[in-house]
Amino acid sequence: MTTMGTEQDSARVQLARTRVEEATRAARLAVIAATPQLRARALRRTRYLRIGLYAVAALVVVLLVATAVAAWQVRGHDREAELQRNVLASAREAITSMLTADPDRAGAYVDEVLAVSTGPQRERIEKARDVLTAEVAGQPGPSVGQVVSAGLVTDPGSDDEGARAGVLVVADATNPVLLGGRPDDGGENPGADAVDTTAERLTATLTMERTGDGWKIAEARLS
Repeated sequence: MTTMGTEQDSARVQLARTRVEEATRAARLAVIAATPQLRARALRRTRYLRIGLYAVAALVVVLLVATAVAAWQVRGHDREAELQRNVLASAREAITSMLTADPDRAGAYVDEVLAVSTGPQRERIEKARDVLTAEVAGQPGPSVGQVVSAGLVTDPGSDDEGARAGVLVVADATNPVLLGGRPDDGGENPGADAVDTTAERLTATLTMERTGDGWKIAEARLS
């Protein structure tokens, strides 16, 4: 009985080993058989991953370019707006200087007008300097001017020297003749005749020109 039992146990062990070996062999064969499919699946996953990464990279590039373009446009708009403000501020200051004259400072007035003028306007003021000085000196009192509104007729093309812009100015002035820099020819004291104790509203079209010392009036025409 003991010998028979031992033989049976050995047979069971051998059978178990055989089954394990067969199962291991079957598993190996299954892996070998599935390897091409697994490899193909892995390749597909890798390809999809690459495509996804390329798409993300392209999207990032597009977003960066769009952000850069938007920032450039904003900066350009800000620069343009600042340039327009500078032109209008210079026009306001120049007109105020041209319309504000004290007979006790006639010579200084002409110098101040020349300081805000350039081109044809400056040449005309220089030629009429003596006449303009005499007119201001002959005023019965100080003349004053104040800009009511100012707007661009033509935008400045750039902030480079020589660039120009058109400005329409509405101002109140007690002596509008000063804007033209030419007193009336009639009367013994044309300066006194030109001064009015009540402000007169006038409209002028200015050509502003960029110089090395800022924006100045190149031409001034009363409307």
